[in-house]
Amino acid sequence: MVVNIAHFFKGIITKVKLKFIQKECEKNATFIGSNHSFRQKTRIYLRAGSTKDNVIIHDHCEMFGTLKSYGNGKIIMHDWSKLGEGSTIESVNMVSIGKDTAIATNVTIIDNNTHPINPADRRYMRHTPHGSKERLNIYSANAPIIIGENVWIGTNARICKGVTIGDNAIIAANSVVTKNVPANAVAAGNPAKIVKEDIDKTTTPIFPL
Repeated sequence: MVVNIAHFFKGIITKVKLKFIQKECEKNATFIGSNHSFRQKTRIYLRAGSTKDNVIIHDHCEMFGTLKSYGNGKIIMHDWSKLGEGSTIESVNMVSIGKDTAIATNVTIIDNNTHPINPADRRYMRHTPHGSKERLNIYSANAPIIIGENVWIGTNARICKGVTIGDNAIIAANSVVTKNVPANAVAAGNPAKIVKEDIDKTTTPIFPL
């Protein structure tokens, strides 16, 4: 009986926390449609002039990770897409996640280098105060990331700037994607390479009842 009461109050506390997180997220993103899902670690951050119009979340999205927009970087999650727990999408340019795409846990999707390439620039940055504009990733090289529909991105994968991933593709766990992946292909490794194609023609296994 005591366990049931403790479980009951824990459930209430969780619901209150989720409601608070939802309200905070709604301040920092534009939500379209309904049935958006949140978790206790869901976060949306706007930095360097970004507004809620730069982050667009469509119908039935599951947002269990973190979204970060800097300097009007665009993040779009289309219908029924999912961002797993511990995963991060960070944009100074644009990141688009297609319909029905599932992103697993601890995935990193960043459309910029997060730092200058030139050694002199990096040295200069190190000598500026924390919070100064010179440390912002909006000054690093960047390019849009386009992830198609019904893509599956495995745990611990990293998607780098300028990458386009075609519809129905699979990115294997722990892969680092630096180049485009065609539709209906499987990419794996670091750097990721195409290991299988035409997966839309794969025969579905029939399991015994």
